[in-house]
Amino acid sequence: MIVLCVAAASLAGACVAAPARARHLSSGCGDAPRIALTFDDGPNPPYTGQILDLLTAAGVYATFFDVGQAVAAHPDIVRDEIARGMAAGSHSYSHSQDLPAMSHAAFADDLRRAEDAFVAATVAKPAIYRSPYGHTSGVMLEEERERGYISIGWDIDSEDWSDASIDRIVSNVLDHAHPGAIVLMHDGGLGGGNPDRSTTIAALPRIIGGLRQQGYTLVTVPEIAGISATGDHAEATCSAN
Repeated sequence: MIVLCVAAASLAGACVAAPARARHLSSGCGDAPRIALTFDDGPNPPYTGQILDLLTAAGVYATFFDVGQAVAAHPDIVRDEIARGMAAGSHSYSHSQDLPAMSHAAFADDLRRAEDAFVAATVAKPAIYRSPYGHTSGVMLEEERERGYISIGWDIDSEDWSDASIDRIVSNVLDHAHPGAIVLMHDGGLGGGNPDRSTTIAALPRIIGGLRQQGYTLVTVPEIAGISATGDHAEATCSAN
């Protein structure tokens, strides 16, 4: 299995056509009632495992943007993400705030180190990348394109990274839900935030249930954007961007 992309191949034809080879997406295809939940900053035991258990029990799928240094520390969790049908993308190696100011060579080194951690854990290179804090630069996008990545943002912020209450996290997602949405959540806190994701875990069943009541199916980012990969190159066949 190629991490992040194989499941999307059969769905790509159902998506509305968009400009070829889009390189940064903040939302996916808006032609069907589907939403992608995403979790940043892991793997982070025991919380990543608890989130995986909730997703699996509910029969839904999500995307984990994993930090390279945490992948190297917990490769078994990344393998578990993939084994359960989730998608796993790169969230840099270091989660440094300095990435947007880096030179081509410095950022490429961080990108490769994260790749190496993924390959060691899963024998597959990620096809999607999310910038820490959502901060990016022309240099970063150029290097990501050169190495075959599609940059992924979000258009719904759950604010679970803040001191938001469970009710607030739930309403942030449910009140802004729309077809093709990509939702930002967290299973870790390597960016300096709180690594305790108990509030996120408490909010998740209500989010899943609420989205289903609204008629949404929860899918991975590759599925919602029609992302496929051949060799080292990823391509999005559609998006709402």
